Amino acid sequence: MRRRLSALLRKELRQLFSSPIAYVVLTTYVALSGVYFFQHLLNYNRLLFVFQGEGIGSQGFDRGTIPIQINSLNELFIPAANDFSLFLLAVLPLVTMRVFAEERAQGTDELLLTTPLRSWELALAKHVGTYCFVLLMLAASALFPTIVVTRGSLGVEHLLALYLGQAAFGLAIASIGLACSSLTRSQIVAAVVAYAIPFVLLDFGWLEPLLSAEVAVLLREAALQGHLESFTRGVIEARDQVYFAGLTVLGLTISVAATDLVKAR
Repeated sequence: MRRRLSALLRKELRQLFSSPIAYVVLTTYVALSGVYFFQHLLNYNRLLFVFQGEGIGSQGFDRGTIPIQINSLNELFIPAANDFSLFLLAVLPLVTMRVFAEERAQGTDELLLTTPLRSWELALAKHVGTYCFVLLMLAASALFPTIVVTRGSLGVEHLLALYLGQAAFGLAIASIGLACSSLTRSQIVAAVVAYAIPFVLLDFGWLEPLLSAEVAVLLREAALQGHLESFTRGVIEARDQVYFAGLTVLGLTISVAATDLVKAR
């Protein structure tokens, strides 16, 4: 079984990186995350310069004193985490849309489906291969922030929590996208649904004034943003890890069921 899974995983990785989409997504995400992290860092340094400069005393602060709300967490890590999560939402469906749907549209999945391979082995290999790509993308994007934070002593623990949150978030979004791809032959349909579901789940705050307090609390617990915020603030909580792990497992389960259904036909 281990050999079969290893062979399937190698196949999925080769197939994933044989497409230019993977390289475009990887390059785009790394470039955007680096540029925006640098921009937030630059803004943070500007604020420090302004509040440490002369003449601030006339604005209500002691000269050379930095307000407590001006810190690396509020001005660097939280804005960067919000940007990174939006970038993941934007690029991951472009990768996941073709993993199942392309093979079904071209009929190349029939060779695998007629072998003794189990449905869960086929689906698991596709999921793990995509998860590896997500982790590679995050690792590449973390290079510049890690160098900056380490040399500037800005809070390595906050950066670590940020990327742990992004990893959990990214794997959950990828799993949702793969589940969408496993349910259709159309890559376009898979991409549209993979965009729609996470954006709907992102935040239900706009609905809270229209609902009862009990329903609002349930929706708040179901929203992606609420569970991601703890990571961005440097706090790693079990409930948030369980939430993202649950979404990841749910997506895998749907993919296995869809693959099993196709194989049974």
